[in-house]
Amino acid sequence: MKRLFIISSIIAFSITLSLGLCEAQVKPGWPKSVTIGAAPVGGVYFVWMGGFAKLLHDKMGVPANVETTGGPVHNTQLVDAKQLDFGGVTAAPVWEGWTGEGWAKGKKHQNTRVIFPMYATYFQMYALKKTGIKTIQDLNGKSIGVGPVGGTPATYWPKILEAAGVKPGRITNAGSSDLNSQLKDGMLDANGQSVGLPWGLINEVETTHDVNVIGVPKADAEKFIAKYPLFAPGVIPKGYYKSNKDYDVETITVWNFMIAHKDVPGDFVYEVVKKTFENVDILIATHASAKETKPEPIIFSPTPLHPGAIRYYKEKGIKIPDKLIPQ
Repeated sequence: MKRLFIISSIIAFSITLSLGLCEAQVKPGWPKSVTIGAAPVGGVYFVWMGGFAKLLHDKMGVPANVETTGGPVHNTQLVDAKQLDFGGVTAAPVWEGWTGEGWAKGKKHQNTRVIFPMYATYFQMYALKKTGIKTIQDLNGKSIGVGPVGGTPATYWPKILEAAGVKPGRITNAGSSDLNSQLKDGMLDANGQSVGLPWGLINEVETTHDVNVIGVPKADAEKFIAKYPLFAPGVIPKGYYKSNKDYDVETITVWNFMIAHKDVPGDFVYEVVKKTFENVDILIATHASAKETKPEPIIFSPTPLHPGAIRYYKEKGIKIPDKLIPQ
């Protein structure tokens, strides 16, 4: 019994010491823990934010909790309302929130501040090869999954299809994993997302099924981009998936950014940005898309930056456009 007590005491002391060391790194005025808005389980955001949470804990001593959300639109709303400390967003949804356009329906969400660029998102779909669906033009009258309401794919895939003159028979909203199950059960003809490369779900499906990877042909992409200039044409290089080992897939891309509330302390944000770029290997080990996480693309931010982040980029010699400096 005495031995058990001694062992228990050692364990308790070790835990207390560990917590004490963690808290010792947290400076006065900094949050003692943070919440990070991701997206539904099965998407790149959920995996990516897990790496970001690990980085904050390991390199700053700040415990972080990853929240399952609807994606960029939802994250914009929650960060704006101070219900999240950080959130992943794509350029178009956070811009529409800032201006009150599109999904925001006249309500401006201007409490958000961009802190660093994450990676470029690629709009991509897949369909079982046996369906004969090879391009988005084959989706007329078909059933399509586009992710949960509030996410970038759910917001913009319907608009991309509309610009291309495609009229699906049915559009379904749900998490990627759920939509994948529906597709394999024959309840959906195609499953779409906007994620970094590679989309792990396609890799997974390809182990048991023959699929066609579907993008957005250049001509159709140009029609959409003419209306939504925050997007850009892109290419999924051949070989990224088993299904496109011999050819590139033309599509549409948009940048992803991490945002924070404007009231998050500037010195804390500065340190978060600094530690992120100094330890990007942690993010890359979590998801390969983080290879694109570099300071220079910050100039592509559609909305103003946090002052703490601006301090970091200026130290690195990056000229921040006037439009990105908050008033």
